[in-house]
Parts: sequence; structure tokens; C-alpha cells
Amino acid sequence: MSTVYSVAFVGNCFLMVYNPKRKGWEMPGGHVETGESIISAAKREFAEEAGYDIDVINIKELEGCSVCACSLLEKLNEAAEMECRLFEELPSDLAFERTEYESVIPWAYSSVQNKKLYLE
Repeated sequence: MSTVYSVAFVGNCFLMVYNPKRKGWEMPGGHVETGESIISAAKREFAEEAGYDIDVINIKELEGCSVCACSLLEKLNEAAEMECRLFEELPSDLAFERTEYESVIPWAYSSVQNKKLYLE
């Protein structure tokens, strides 16, 4: 079973969720269900955990995990599974290794910015 997580931007800020089980901030994500596309799984997991819709712009494979670069769209529901917050830089209390995010966040930001350039 594969996994997916999404780095979603609004301006230069990215959204993270606080996972109380892992006691740290992480990008919304989870398992890709049987028969589900990477994009569908990313959108579903983001909506469940953060309560927001996303526009998936680019996908990168990273050691058995699909990472999606996204634009943050509208709030879908107030009953999200986790607390979410916008950040301009990584917080100190992360659920996963900082080094993973340090390469993924600039890639995702660049993907989102390049899409905007194509649309203008």
C-alpha cells in the first residue's frame, strides 16, 4: 500500500497539521486506497485531516511516497481531524525528519509558482 502527502501553499505560506499521536507538525497525508488515484487520495486525506480542498499541481515520488505540490483552496468543513496552521518556515516540533521537508517544500513552492506563471 502506498502513501501520499501534500504540501499546499497560499502565497508563501504552507499548511501543516498537528498530529497528536506523533506529537508534531506534518503535512496532511495517508494511505492510498485500492483503486484510488494519487490525486484523489491526496485530496481526500487533505480534506479529512485539515478540512480544506487543494489543487494538485505536481507529483514527486520520494522513497515509496508520492508527494503533491498544491495550491490551498477553500475550507470544506470545520470538523477536520487535526489542528491546522499556516507556516512561512518549518516549526521546531515536527512529526518527521526535518531533512525530508527541507528539500520538498522548495520544490513544491516552485511548482506552485511556475503554474501561476503559465496561467498569466
